[in-house]
Amino acid sequence: MKSHAKASRRGFFAAIIQWGYRERGAAWVFVLPFVIGFLIFNIIPMAYSVYISFMDYNSFKALNSIKFIGFDNYVRLFHDPIALNAFVKSFIYTVFYVPGLILLSFLVATLLNRAFALRALTRTLILMPYVANVVAVSIVWSILLDPFGGPVNQLLTKLGMDPPLWLSGVKTALPTIAGINVWQSLAFQTIVFLAALQGVNKELYEAADIDGASRWRRLWSITLPVISPTTFFLVITSIIGSFQNYASVRMLTNGGPGTSSRVISLNIYEEAFTLNHYSYASAQAIILFAIVLVITIIQWKGQKRWVHY
Repeated sequence: MKSHAKASRRGFFAAIIQWGYRERGAAWVFVLPFVIGFLIFNIIPMAYSVYISFMDYNSFKALNSIKFIGFDNYVRLFHDPIALNAFVKSFIYTVFYVPGLILLSFLVATLLNRAFALRALTRTLILMPYVANVVAVSIVWSILLDPFGGPVNQLLTKLGMDPPLWLSGVKTALPTIAGINVWQSLAFQTIVFLAALQGVNKELYEAADIDGASRWRRLWSITLPVISPTTFFLVITSIIGSFQNYASVRMLTNGGPGTSSRVISLNIYEEAFTLNHYSYASAQAIILFAIVLVITIIQWKGQKRWVHY
């Protein structure tokens, strides 16, 4: 009798272990395609980029003739005024892009969270810029903001205003690109904010109304603290995305006029695929990765002061 009970327990545990192996195997079946793709298209290229950044692969040559030159490409970067200016332009672009995107998307999400006529249609229409092709968007905005014959400047002239040069101005090109990208990227942040706003407990607002709290007090003491994790997520992703703004800059101004909108992502592309400075471009990319990583770590450490989970 006892031996039969022991055998039953062993059979039960063996079945549990076998089931666990099957579950683990099934999990790997679903995860493995992503792991393989991430390894091939992200990890290996990144590791290779780090490798060639220490080599002299800055012109077409046989691979067996490439030599190790240490940190020469990195030293060259800090003596290159065009590359340093490109980093500065990227930071300036981020200053325009990220606050504008976060504030405007929160405002639009707040408006869409209220009941009004055609709300469902409005929520659908706001997605159109986000799914539009960046080339088509760039062409349309280039026509609209043509400083000499565009409809925007014609309208401003009729209103008695002195219209700016927009994409053709040294001081206005970068802010204009940031504004266009805010318009195109607005949908994602708005949808995420809208989901967060709809998740706020309505009882908190009811309690605030009973206490006689104003709309500003409700916003500052209830809404913003509750959605702060969402805001933190969007700020991080927006900052990372702001340093990857190659396509729009290339299509709208190609870094001009002069180098007034030549951001670092465009500079890296030009160095690699126009000038064939592969090692030098890789060094710039690694420095950019390190800067973004440091900014993200600082944000992650500082979230304890204003993010409430």
